[in-house]
Amino acid sequence: MAFLKPTRVFIIACLLLSVRPTIANTHFDDTPGSCKIFGDGDVYGPGIRLGYYLQWVAVLFATWMAPDQARNARTAANIITIAVFANTFRGAKDGSLVAAEWWIVLWLTFVLSLLNVPVDWKRSSSSVGVMLILWCMITAAQPWLYFKGLDTGHKSGCTVKVFFFTGINVYNHVWRTFWKVGSIVECLMGLSFFIAGVIVMIAGLFNSGDDSERDGDASKIAQRMVLTFGQLITGVITIVQVEMTIKVNHIDLSQSTLISSGQLIPFLIGCLTVVAVFGHGLKSLMKRVGVAADGPQGSV
Repeated sequence: MAFLKPTRVFIIACLLLSVRPTIANTHFDDTPGSCKIFGDGDVYGPGIRLGYYLQWVAVLFATWMAPDQARNARTAANIITIAVFANTFRGAKDGSLVAAEWWIVLWLTFVLSLLNVPVDWKRSSSSVGVMLILWCMITAAQPWLYFKGLDTGHKSGCTVKVFFFTGINVYNHVWRTFWKVGSIVECLMGLSFFIAGVIVMIAGLFNSGDDSERDGDASKIAQRMVLTFGQLITGVITIVQVEMTIKVNHIDLSQSTLISSGQLIPFLIGCLTVVAVFGHGLKSLMKRVGVAADGPQGSV
């Protein structure tokens, strides 16, 4: 745990240093008759998406190999999400094409981490609490999106599609009406997430949890199996929805290369998180093997 504090500082510092003065919102090509969409790499560029996907992979394995590292992965994802939200809400204020952008952000920041909850949440109260509050930010804003924001950045004669197992025109009356109703439900969910997040963080101050999650307790193992299966399903679906939404809209992200700082940093954070999980998992395995090897000698 001693290395975690400087790691957090490093992550935050890198994200702050990656902020660029030039803003490139998601927008249609200004050329008359063109419906080409240029994407905002600071919100869903390749490095940011890969960073989220790697955090998801890290949590999947950390649940079994190194439970403590799942908390670190969650913390790193929370920090990236704060940066993504800052750019997303800034873009909405500046006229970004939110019809495509917010769908992608919702899946990356909410659905992908939907079951990223430890069995013993009290040992991860800070990261879980912050994650719940971040969920509140994106879900509580959904009514604005479907009642008003959907037309922001729209270009006459052009359409925007979201991929929900098939390409769907977001300006379709039935689709929009459905999500106007659904957004109210999401907003109420968002408020509950905020309350839950505050409660979790306060509860964590008075209860540090126990080490039972590390043990071979049958009920804990069963819970982890259910969570892992759910995380696997939501993760695969999220990746498909995000990548296909970008594909069906032919969103151009060529200006956001993986080697640019805004993409490379979240990607490296994801890579380092995965390495940390496997490193700690291997260390724990070697320790158990060592204990097992010493057992017979100690009994002689």
